[in-house]
Amino acid sequence: MWITRRTDYAGRALLALALADGNEPLKLHEISERTFVPASVLEQVMLQLRGAALVRSERGPLGGYRLNRRPEEVTFEEVVRLFQGPIAPIGCATRKKPEPCPMEIGCSMRTMWQEIRDATIAILHRTTFADLAREAEGVWVAGNQAEAKVAADA
Repeated sequence: MWITRRTDYAGRALLALALADGNEPLKLHEISERTFVPASVLEQVMLQLRGAALVRSERGPLGGYRLNRRPEEVTFEEVVRLFQGPIAPIGCATRKKPEPCPMEIGCSMRTMWQEIRDATIAILHRTTFADLAREAEGVWVAGNQAEAKVAADA
């Protein structure tokens, strides 16, 4: 399975919001800076996430974006399905409306593709943004620590 850039960007944005821990909402430019995602693309991604009720936006000078649910309730499966559609390595292995295949009868590969699909779904389904936030290191945490230090020193 190949993940599109938009799916990656959406995952980064949701992780940044999960790491913000529901304190103040994050402005688009803050999410962009924390995730290294161009603001112009991020704006479109956030619209899709908002349309799917994964995030909410708050207006005003103190506004920005927040997760719409707790991080432990948002799975990476939701993000992949939103931005990529069905999760299957090949068209004949989708659960709903598999593509017809002239090799279907007696095909030994279809079972393998279905197992790959099921394993992928299981991993994405059990991976929440709370899990990812707990495991975050490096720039994910360093950026937030630097901001916290600046705020504490003020």
